Amino acid sequence: MERISRILTNYLIKNKVIANEKKAIYQYGFQIGMEVCLNTIISIIIAIICNMEFEAILFFIVFILLRSYAGGVHLNTYTSCLICSCVSFWGILMIVKYIRIYDYVALVIISISLLVIKVISPVQDVNRPISPNELKIFNNKLNHSIGIIIILTFAFYFFELEKMLMMIAVTTLFMVCILFWGKLNYIRCVKNSRLIR
Repeated sequence: MERISRILTNYLIKNKVIANEKKAIYQYGFQIGMEVCLNTIISIIIAIICNMEFEAILFFIVFILLRSYAGGVHLNTYTSCLICSCVSFWGILMIVKYIRIYDYVALVIISISLLVIKVISPVQDVNRPISPNELKIFNNKLNHSIGIIIILTFAFYFFELEKMLMMIAVTTLFMVCILFWGKLNYIRCVKNSRLIR
């Protein structure tokens, strides 16, 4: 992706569409755009193969609402991130498709998961420190996100949409795992940087 984005950016500079000073910005934008597109296309294919398009949409709604403001683990390379996210997404769809739990158990999982997410968020990354002002904004946005998820949960419970309720339960539990992984990774990185000094 990096190589393709570099070629595209150099082409635009050569044809005087953009200035050379903005090379890094455009190259980064192209790379991120292509990575997101590839991930989205693969996720759509997985959802269609599993015949779980609506569950996939719900997964992304809940996951993006939480991941955007709660943080989590960041892998070192795009390839490892792509593989890990696609395998995780497929695994979550399979769990929802083949495992059944009682509605009240799903409600307990969702409640505990959202509480844990609220308590341990936001999880920082060594490459992206969070300022006190950003922390307030993230907490406020996370509260809104949790509120939306609670409304969705009660709607699915009321209308007895078991698979959708199960999807929220599995997704919130998955998010807890990502946050703990991110927290452990952050602690390890901070510890290693102190040892290097």
